[in-house]
Amino acid sequence: MLTTRELSIDKITLHPRAGIVAMVASVNDVPIRLTEERWRHILEYHSELAKHLDKVLLTIAMPDTVFRSPRDVKENLAAVKKFTELVQDKLAEYLAVHYRELSDKDGFILTVFPISAERLRKRYGLWRRLK
Repeated sequence: MLTTRELSIDKITLHPRAGIVAMVASVNDVPIRLTEERWRHILEYHSELAKHLDKVLLTIAMPDTVFRSPRDVKENLAAVKKFTELVQDKLAEYLAVHYRELSDKDGFILTVFPISAERLRKRYGLWRRLK
């Protein structure tokens, strides 16, 4: 199991309470929850991410880029970060973490998936870049 020290970042808290895998502060300093239910859902579709929880959390805490969904889509944010280590596991080199900020004090992760640079450009072409 990961520890906050292993992640070497103070924006992440592991297992803060029952039902929550981790809390991580977004670039807007909003606490974002990763619930046990969401983590199970993510691993159901992307089991290859099971050993990459640290990268999922770091993507929100220290993203390379953050996108906001287009106006005609229910608002959410996508944090994206490059991890060359993912390629060793035969995954795309970027992680995209979609999350929603409900208020300045609460938010949650929707989904996570690996994505290539080419797919990244196509998928987020109409999204507004925040960072």
